[in-house]
Amino acid sequence: MKYLPLVWAALRRRKARTLLTLLSIVTAFFLFGALQGFNVGINYAFKLMNVARLVVMSRVSMEDPMPLAHAARIAQIKGVTAVTPINFIFGSYQHPTNIQVVIGVDLPELLKANPDIEVPPDELAAAERTRTGVIVGRALAQKEGWKIGDRIPIHALNMTKRDGTSDWVFDVVGFYDLPQPTWAVRIWGNYDYLNEARASGKDTAIQFYVGVKDASQSARIAQTIDDLFANSPDQTVTENEKDYFQSIMRQIGDIGFLVNSIVGAVFFTLLFLTANTMAQSVRERIPELAVLKTLGFTDGGVQWLVLAEALLLSVIGALVGLALAALVLPVVSSTLSTQGIGPMQVPRAVFAAGLGVAALLALVSGIPPAGRARRLRIATALSGR
Repeated sequence: MKYLPLVWAALRRRKARTLLTLLSIVTAFFLFGALQGFNVGINYAFKLMNVARLVVMSRVSMEDPMPLAHAARIAQIKGVTAVTPINFIFGSYQHPTNIQVVIGVDLPELLKANPDIEVPPDELAAAERTRTGVIVGRALAQKEGWKIGDRIPIHALNMTKRDGTSDWVFDVVGFYDLPQPTWAVRIWGNYDYLNEARASGKDTAIQFYVGVKDASQSARIAQTIDDLFANSPDQTVTENEKDYFQSIMRQIGDIGFLVNSIVGAVFFTLLFLTANTMAQSVRERIPELAVLKTLGFTDGGVQWLVLAEALLLSVIGALVGLALAALVLPVVSSTLSTQGIGPMQVPRAVFAAGLGVAALLALVSGIPPAGRARRLRIATALSGR
C-alpha cells in the first residue's frame, strides 16, 4: 500500500487522458453487465414457458388468418383440454405513442388452457356477460390507473369496425394476476365481440391457443394438429409455448451470439485503447522511472508500479461500469416486462467475471510498457537518449 501514492500520482499526471480512458472502460463494462443482465431476463422467461400449452399458427405466415372451424377439430384430438381462437387489436390509447393490445379470446377456454392466469370468478362471469368487457392485467391497470367500471377507448391500427370506424371501446370488468406479477400487462377481451363487430375477416383467427393434459404428449399432439390440416388450404404449424417464444427471439437474432459478439468487439477495442494509454504514460515518464531506480527501486519494483497503474485503472472502471448496469437494469426491466422479458439483474458471477476480465485486460495492456520500464537503463534514460 505504501506505493499507492506513486501509482495514483502517475494516473493524475495526465488527468484528461486518464479520465477519457476511464470513461471508455466504464462504458465497456456497463455494456458487459447490461447485456449479460438482458440474457438473464431472456433465460428467466424461457423457464416460465410451459410446453403443455401450444400455439397454432398458419404455415404461410404468423399473421395469416385461419378459419374458426379449426378450433372444433383441434378440440376433438385426444389429450387436448382446451382451445381458444385468438385475434388482436393493436391500437393507441389516449396518445399515439401509448400502444395497447386487446386480445380477443374465449375466456373460459383460455383459463382452462393456462391455469397460471388467475381471475376472480365473479369478474370472469362479468366478462362473459358483457360483450365489450375486458379482463386487464393488474400491473397494466396500476400503470394506467384503470379500475373496474372504466371505459378504455382504443384507436385500432389493424382492425376496422363494420361501421367503418377504427375506434373501439372496452369496459374494464375485472383484473387478472400471474405468478410473475410484472407480466400481467395484457388486455383479454371477448373473441365473439371482435369477430362480430369487425368489418372483415369474420370467423377467422390469427392463432389458436391449446391446452394439453400431459406435457410429455405435447410434441405428439402438435404433430397431430399439423397432420390434421396437412391437406387443407389453411395448413398450420404448431409449437409449444417455449418454442414459440424462442422463434420470436430468433426473428431478432441469436441473442447469445449477438451479446458475445458485441462484448468481444468492445473489449478488443478497449484493449488497444488501454495499451496505448499505458505506453504513452511510460514514454512520458522515462526520466522519472530512471530517478526511481536511482533511489533504489529494483527493476521488478518499477515494473510492478506500471502494472499496478493499469490494474487500478481497469478495476475502478469495471466496478463503476458494473455498478451502473446493476442500477439501470431494474428500471429497464420494468419496461421490457411488457414484452415478455423476465426481471433483469447483474448476477454475482458477472461481477466476478468482470473483475477477472479487468485484471486480464490490465495485464495484457500493461505488460509491454512494464517490460520496457524493467529494461530501462538509468544512464540512457537520464541522458535523454
